[in-house]
Amino acid sequence: MVKKLAGWISRHPKTVLLIATLLLIPSIIGYACTKVNYDILTYLPEDLESVQGERILDKTFNDAAMAMIVSQNFNERDVAEMKRQIAEVDGVEQVLWVDDIADISIPQEMLPDILNSVFYSADGKSTMMMVQFKEEGSSVRTMNALKSIRKIMDKNSFMSGLSAITLDTKELADDQAPIYITIAIALALVALCFTMKSWVLPFLLLICLGYAVIYNMGTNIFLGGISYITQCIAAILQLGVTMDFSVFLIDRYEEEKPKWGSN
Repeated sequence: MVKKLAGWISRHPKTVLLIATLLLIPSIIGYACTKVNYDILTYLPEDLESVQGERILDKTFNDAAMAMIVSQNFNERDVAEMKRQIAEVDGVEQVLWVDDIADISIPQEMLPDILNSVFYSADGKSTMMMVQFKEEGSSVRTMNALKSIRKIMDKNSFMSGLSAITLDTKELADDQAPIYITIAIALALVALCFTMKSWVLPFLLLICLGYAVIYNMGTNIFLGGISYITQCIAAILQLGVTMDFSVFLIDRYEEEKPKWGSN
């Protein structure tokens, strides 16, 4: 059966190439529809106390989907206006700042110590507001809300929290991964060009590996989602692991070709 299949493949290269190219269409669609998980906490064991506590907080208070905004050298009215705009962002549940408890016209020195310790720094030059979101920290709606909030913030304001870290991780991975993949392909191409007899063969080899990478990424849709780490390194890892086997296959082809001639 294997010999018959191999014989059919060798006698119908154009048909095989056409089928392989057509299979790229569902693979690309599957890759585009595959959810990428940027929340590294989901991969920790469920029996860890920290994970269980995170689940309880998220279920009870939705506390996992929060962000803290710190403003330095602030003006109370500017911060209050920024808070109002942030509260109107889609995906934001509520924004908590000192003006929810006391009037901003009251001097900071006259506020209770508990308010100063929560909303102001020790030197009084920085203030913090807390933003609570409607959905989990790694959801698309929360990510879009974080992007909108960053557009509202001024240059003296900074955002922190698990949701903000998740957004930074997503943007860093999306920006850097294509660069690493391009560098890996370029280096592999240079190495193949210097070690193979033909200048065309390295390009054909990388195209075949590119087909395999797209197939691999497209079939991940059956898993429901993948980690952002997988998204970043899968292509490079597959390139490195399968390249040597491809070279071995080419060598075996060159060895067997004289034995079979044009049959």
